[in-house]
Amino acid sequence: MTNDFNYFPDWRSNDYYFFADDLRKYPQAWCYVVYGPRASGKTYSALRSSYENNVPIMYMKRTIEDVNILCTNDGGVDLSPYVPINRDAGYNIQPKLIKKGIGAFYDQTDSEGNACGAPVSYVSSLNSMKTIKGIELSFCDWLLFDEFIPQQGEIVKHAEGAMLLDMYMTINRDRTKRGRPPLKLILFANAEDISTPITSELEIIDNMVDLNASGQPYLFLEDRDILLHHITAQEVPTNAEAEGIYKAMKNTAWGVKAFGGEFTGNDFSDIRKVNLKGYQPMAAFYYKNQNYYIWRNMEKVHICRTRGNTNNFYDLRTDAGKMAFYVDHVIDLKGQTADGTVSYANYSIKYLIMNYRKVVNLNV
Repeated sequence: MTNDFNYFPDWRSNDYYFFADDLRKYPQAWCYVVYGPRASGKTYSALRSSYENNVPIMYMKRTIEDVNILCTNDGGVDLSPYVPINRDAGYNIQPKLIKKGIGAFYDQTDSEGNACGAPVSYVSSLNSMKTIKGIELSFCDWLLFDEFIPQQGEIVKHAEGAMLLDMYMTINRDRTKRGRPPLKLILFANAEDISTPITSELEIIDNMVDLNASGQPYLFLEDRDILLHHITAQEVPTNAEAEGIYKAMKNTAWGVKAFGGEFTGNDFSDIRKVNLKGYQPMAAFYYKNQNYYIWRNMEKVHICRTRGNTNNFYDLRTDAGKMAFYVDHVIDLKGQTADGTVSYANYSIKYLIMNYRKVVNLNV
């Protein structure tokens, strides 16, 4: 094993994503947001690279049940993410559940075949914060959240973004005071939905939309040290398998999402710049440290940050402001959006309007 990521192991393939390339290209990043096609090698490359470079990591899934499943190794059934790595490299990395919501992976076993020795990595669930807070994990260099974009039909807590950042701070603790670099937050997902509690909390939705529109694989937010990497078909070929489901579904909306890594479930057609000549400012609202203005002409509405003179202002930090804005504007704006008469300067504001009660936690 090595402690240097500036090497190219024999198992690296141009047919798969290789996480160490992102580390080398953007070593200053503290957060790596990587998304794209299914089966592109995201989890495999990160777990194998961390193991072979002696990097202590916390591997994270969404629920306690996810952790229980990953740590199951009864009757010869091993469902851990290290199974393909063991198969390809001849390793014997085995899971073990430590307590509710947290487990570990080991590369040593005792005479009875049980995992033992020092863990090579840990595994936890996002909703096991109470468990994590009682354990010293600041020695971990990576926090890897796999499938941070939920699958269709998966139940997700609206506070998930804040929960993730709280988890990050719990593990990060006083690393920098002790002369260590910040904990690296690594987020992997298939391209299911661009608007999630985590992308909203990180305030990267509009950056992801911009990256998607550019057709480029990378966008590095220099002022925030956040890397966005949209794995494209040019990087990881999607036509390697031309039979079965690949042949049958490649030209469907599901196939474009699953094999091409595109956000086919999100409508970006009403995200645009608009010449406001002939428009009048009707209202303004404060959301996530910004003022937004609702501009209207005889037929259309545009919502953007371009300042206009209006006394009709709503502060969405307050319960009264949330309720008043919902009653006065949101209900109508949702209907007008469906009619195609509303446009938005960015997708995060469209998401706010279309999912208003959930986003602002308004119970009406």
